[in-house]
Amino acid sequence: MAEEVQEEKKSGGGKGLIIALLVVVILLIVGIGVMTFLLLSSGGSDNNANSSETEQHASAEHGDEATTHDDGVVRDYSPKFKQYDPPEPGSAPQYFAMEPFVVNFKGEGQAKFLAVNMKFMSHYPQLIADMENYRPILRNDITSLLRIQTYTDLNQDNGPDVLREKVLAKARNVLEKHNIYPDLLEDVYFERFVMQ
Repeated sequence: MAEEVQEEKKSGGGKGLIIALLVVVILLIVGIGVMTFLLLSSGGSDNNANSSETEQHASAEHGDEATTHDDGVVRDYSPKFKQYDPPEPGSAPQYFAMEPFVVNFKGEGQAKFLAVNMKFMSHYPQLIADMENYRPILRNDITSLLRIQTYTDLNQDNGPDVLREKVLAKARNVLEKHNIYPDLLEDVYFERFVMQ
């Protein structure tokens, strides 16, 4: 009888070991399955995000509210602004030349006149054409801006660049007041800048 009890204990212990091993194996399989699901679902959401970005870019390129800049960035802007056709990919920028400005300014005894020739740049030919309608306003506002400049400020190394930023902001402000998206006017360049 004692031998039968020992055999039952051995066989019972063997069954317990087999059950424990089966539980561990099942837990490993479940863990691997969960990890695989999480990795695939996060990779899938990245792919979905990329495809939705692509769809947004595609719809923005063909939508009425989109503008494409020369850097390839598509930006949506409010329909309250006048809508322009996006420029052709790789198209050259267009320029709007202002007549030369010659103004008295605060020369502080060093100079009395400031002469500036400038051109505005945009990749939107329709905007350049529309700017002709606002030439008198632009001329007035830029002349007022130039008159309040000082010799000390303009004579700095970055003086002309700071003035370019001010002129661009002034022109963008005029466009925005007339329901034209201001960032379509990309830059302004001085062809001549003389203080005397």
